[in-house]
Amino acid sequence: MATGRHNTGFIKNGSSFKYVKKYLTESKEERYFASVGTKCKSFTDERDAAKFVDMKLIEKGKEPVNILVRK
Repeated sequence: MATGRHNTGFIKNGSSFKYVKKYLTESKEERYFASVGTKCKSFTDERDAAKFVDMKLIEKGKEPVNILVRK
């Protein structure tokens, strides 16, 4: 269930990917919030959010943790 006023906010255990959180907007639309360090972005698709996280980790020289695989 959503938390916060007007049934908006983050949903506990809303995403199966690391560093990705699911939340509801005021218009009850599901969105995914990806955050790595100081970089963050909102997406309508969970997989796109997970790819964003992996790309930012790769840019920092770290291993991807969600979808992408380093060659």
